[in-house]
Amino acid sequence: MRKLVPLSILSVFLMSCASLKPNETTQAFAEEPIRYIDLTADSKKGLTERYWVVIKSADPKYPVDAARRGLSGCVDFIVAIDSNGTLGGFKIKKSYPEGVFDKSAAAALNRWKWSASEDNIENAPVLTTIQLNFMVSNSKNKAETEKQCSFSHI
Repeated sequence: MRKLVPLSILSVFLMSCASLKPNETTQAFAEEPIRYIDLTADSKKGLTERYWVVIKSADPKYPVDAARRGLSGCVDFIVAIDSNGTLGGFKIKKSYPEGVFDKSAAAALNRWKWSASEDNIENAPVLTTIQLNFMVSNSKNKAETEKQCSFSHI
């Protein structure tokens, strides 16, 4: 059975919606996109500390299955540090072996915090890269891990 809405209620609802002017938007829609300083290029790798200093980091948990299999690896992230010094988002740039350490690395990265450096008085948000490494002694994939990840000793 269909319900009929009285015309007076429907017309009040429609009039209230129509009374909004095109430039009257909610705060959520009016916000400008965040303008990040892009420090993701290899040539800008050391510049992150000019803007943000890590005040809290978290080591990732080693996946049990990877440890049993004797696998080492890494996850390289593109990270957005917002103006509050918190993680604004991330994207996996590269992981080796692909997909093995991603969830554990992301869970650890979500707990990181930064503090603005003395030079970053405006708390400018940045995009940077962070690599989290996973190393196990007697790694079965040591040579390939050294080749794929940016570290020389496992």
